[in-house]
Formats: sequence, C-alpha cells, structure tokens
Amino acid sequence: MRHLVTVLLGIGLLLSGGVGVSAEEGTVRVRALGINGFEFKMGGETLLIDPYVSRDHRRLTIPAVVRKHMKQADYIVLTHSHWDHLADVSEIAKYTEAVIVGSETTLNICRYFKIAESRLRQYENRQAIPLGQFTFTPIRSKHKEPVGYPGYYEQVPKKIATAADFVEGGTWALLVEAGGRMFLNVGSANLIDEELQGTKCDYLLSSIAGRASDYLPRLLKCVEAEVFIPTHWDDFFGHGVEEPGERISLRQFQREMERVAPEQKVRVLRPLEVMEVSGR
Repeated sequence: MRHLVTVLLGIGLLLSGGVGVSAEEGTVRVRALGINGFEFKMGGETLLIDPYVSRDHRRLTIPAVVRKHMKQADYIVLTHSHWDHLADVSEIAKYTEAVIVGSETTLNICRYFKIAESRLRQYENRQAIPLGQFTFTPIRSKHKEPVGYPGYYEQVPKKIATAADFVEGGTWALLVEAGGRMFLNVGSANLIDEELQGTKCDYLLSSIAGRASDYLPRLLKCVEAEVFIPTHWDDFFGHGVEEPGERISLRQFQREMERVAPEQKVRVLRPLEVMEVSGR
C-alpha cells in the first residue's frame, strides 16, 4: 500500500485548476492565490491572507490583474511585509473597505499608501481577533534564512517604490478559525518551536520555499494537522497566476515528506484552485 502522502499529493495534482461549486451554508470556500496567498469565503464575507497576484518584481502591483482575481475583501491579514505578500494590498484597499491586520511594519507601509487609520489593526502575539465570520490568532514566527530585504519600519517610510522597500518587518504564523475548522498558515519556511508546540489544526498551509533540512521535521513535531497543504512553491518570476511555473520541486517535497511523515495527508492546491471544507 502506498503512503498517504504519495496518494493525496497525486490527487492534489489531478485536481489542479478546479473550480468550486456554490458553497452550502456553513461551508468554508478556500481559494489558493499563489505564493502564500489564500482567499477564505464564508457567510458572505471574505478574508484574504497575503493576497498577491500581480507577480511582477519590477511593477510590483498591476491593478487590472488584482481586480480580475480578487473581487471582494472584508479582511486582509499578512504574515510579513515582503513585496510578494503585501504589494497588492494598496490596490485592494482602493476598491474595498477591507480591514487590514498586520505587524507595525505592515501597517506603516499601508499608511504610506494613505490607507485610513480606522482600517488598520496591529498584531499582538496570541491575541485572538474576531473578524466577522472568522477568528484569527497571530503567533510569533520567523522568516526563512537568510532573510531577503530585512528590516523594520517603526515610522511611516519616506518611499515605497521598489521590492527592496518592502522590508520583512517580522514574521507571523496565522491560526484562522472558520466554520469550526482550524487553518494554520506558516507563510515562510521557519518557525519558533516553542510558539507552535502543541498546535492542532485541520489544515496546515505552510511555505516550503528555501526550507532548511530540519524544517519539516520540526514543524510536524510541533503541529498536528489533518492535511498539509504546501505553499510558496510556484514560480512567480515571469509566470502569471493563471499559468504558474514550479519554482520548488513538488516531487522532491513529496519524497521528503515520505521520509519525515509517511502517514501525513498532503494536498496540493494550484493557484486559483478552490477547496471547499464543510463546517463543524
């Protein structure tokens, strides 16, 4: 009998590009946005995590692409402040009234883009924040090493014009509760072990890009998850969200998971693929 990790990874690949049907009441509709981006829909409300679909290192945000793929947002939460997580938020803020929750650095970048103070909320470690249909808890974490574009903004920056201006600003894992289901997002392949120790969730959405050899063993020792969904594996340099490349080898990830946690269920969501999760 083949390991579960192999079987379900294969299923995930077969399901790629699927379009979800209308969600029943109590169902959580999760759509992958590529990189570490996700859209959660439930009860008529939408929560976005790291919503970046422009995928352009030079232009940073492409309004037509953003508006095509993200029609609605009530809440936006960010794992950290790098361009490939945050750069589309200023555009989303122009046509939605979304509340934006993040680190001091994230919020200072939002202030640079003149997003109203009433829409900004700052993280406090392990302080649960109710957001309509959703509740989420930020958990202190770490960025993979070495950190590209390190630094913090303790005040509003004078200029945000290039990818390098989107400094990391501290990294957080995000525990989202929706419909009685728990989703843990680890947006960069690193962690603070004692912060995540004993965490249980239904779905673990974790970056696998640039991971150290001990990352998956450490993560899965700390977190008990029903299903592991890898993130940040797609190639966003020169590949649009509709036709993403594969920057991180999923086959290599599969082999590593077979060694580290052969019984762990794994599912791959390709950018724009929808997964519907029944509530409890």
